[in-house]
Amino acid sequence: MVFFLQILVNGILTGFIYVLMALAIVIVYKSSSIFNFAHGSLVGLCTFFVWQMVVGWGMPLYVAFVLELVVIAALAFALQRLVLKPLTGQPLMAAIMATIALGEVFSGIVVLFWPGPGRVLPVWIELSVLKIGPITISSESLTNVVVCTLCFAIFLLFFQKTKLGLAMRGTAEDHTLAQSDGVKVDMIFVVSWFVAILVAAIGGVLMSSLYGVSYESLHSLGMKALAVVILGGMESILGALIGGLIIGVVESLGSGYIDPLVGGGFSEVAPYIVLLIILALRPYGLFGYQRIERV
Repeated sequence: MVFFLQILVNGILTGFIYVLMALAIVIVYKSSSIFNFAHGSLVGLCTFFVWQMVVGWGMPLYVAFVLELVVIAALAFALQRLVLKPLTGQPLMAAIMATIALGEVFSGIVVLFWPGPGRVLPVWIELSVLKIGPITISSESLTNVVVCTLCFAIFLLFFQKTKLGLAMRGTAEDHTLAQSDGVKVDMIFVVSWFVAILVAAIGGVLMSSLYGVSYESLHSLGMKALAVVILGGMESILGALIGGLIIGVVESLGSGYIDPLVGGGFSEVAPYIVLLIILALRPYGLFGYQRIERV
């Protein structure tokens, strides 16, 4: 029983990072109706750039954070101007294929500038262990949960309570109608991508603090976020929360109980098995919206 509880807690702790990663995809989808297949590569690129600034160039953490914000803002603006704006009015599949191509470009940049084995981020928090009865939680895992919870709450309030958040939601429904009402659609796209890339960077750094800066693991983290979004419903923030926790727990249970029996690897496949089962029962995800269109 103790082993099961420890596995369950570990899955929930990891699930919070998946929740944050999924939130980044939902932000882009809710504002532009584009499903970002470049998310995994963005997570890797942003995290490696943080490592370069903090470890490679020896910058203080606060300076690296400010510079990261500047770079993310420039990247979001460039994506809108050079990639998304020329595709305005084109079939949605063209934008989706563009995100796939962007993912390959970002992957190439990481391989070009940061080849070789993974790196390690500095230890920013004193390592300690919290004991709750028989359950053990590391200080890094607990910090990650706190950061993910704060980020999730802030962005939820942003979407629900601010004019900019409401404008982003309205833009996703109909770009032309939103523009006719005075909404600056191009700026909305820039803001949504800025927020999404920032969330990707935060999630990547949090995960790297536990497992090191490895492109394969970071890219895998981003791709699992795709599964979380599809599982929970592509437009649902609540779905991102529930889906992330489900995927985290399923992965942890698979790692603890099934991997020792089959020699490993099942935990990586288990989330997608659950995803297929859910989609077979609910094609729009747990909290997705079934759209009815007139022909």
